Amino acid sequence: MGGPCICLTIHIDRGQLRVRGCNNRPASCLWGCMDSDARPFARLRRPVVDAVDLDRRFGLARPRLERICGSLVGASDAADVVHDTYLVARARIGQLRDPAALEAWLTRIAIRACYDVRRRGRRTVAYPIAVLAAPAGRDAALIELVEGLPPADRTIIVLHYGHGYGLDEIAVLLGLNYATVRSRIARARIRLFRAWTEDER
Repeated sequence: MGGPCICLTIHIDRGQLRVRGCNNRPASCLWGCMDSDARPFARLRRPVVDAVDLDRRFGLARPRLERICGSLVGASDAADVVHDTYLVARARIGQLRDPAALEAWLTRIAIRACYDVRRRGRRTVAYPIAVLAAPAGRDAALIELVEGLPPADRTIIVLHYGHGYGLDEIAVLLGLNYATVRSRIARARIRLFRAWTEDER
């Protein structure tokens, strides 16, 4: 006869919710659970992307992640941020539910890691972008204006104009709705335009 079933039961003990395993034999368990020797729930917890596939697909995504991180925190910190992204992804791969969403999931982790770097005060940024049509020699001034945007607005500008992401894709990456992304990029463009024209006066 096999071991006890492995279902969990929730009960109230002295006003506290408690979780405990079911010690019934399979034949007597009211939930009809399988034998613990069969480990039915182990299959449910198995990651949809295994470590080997993660390594392969992360290697393919690495150049893109480094370009994005370089835009947000600077080339000198980009490699470290991407490495941190890989470590987080390896540790949390079980949270991924859709294998097709791996690249977007990695990008989301990388962007959050960039936010953490900037919160720590490291602001060496070199955008490989031209957000607006700018005369030659004015790129540095434009970069400084982009740097002055709020973090969320700056990220949207960089992802859209610097890396070609659509607003719907950015909404998914940042966990925002489409309308919010559209309003933020419109607000950022107005702010950049006003700052740019004031500098020319």
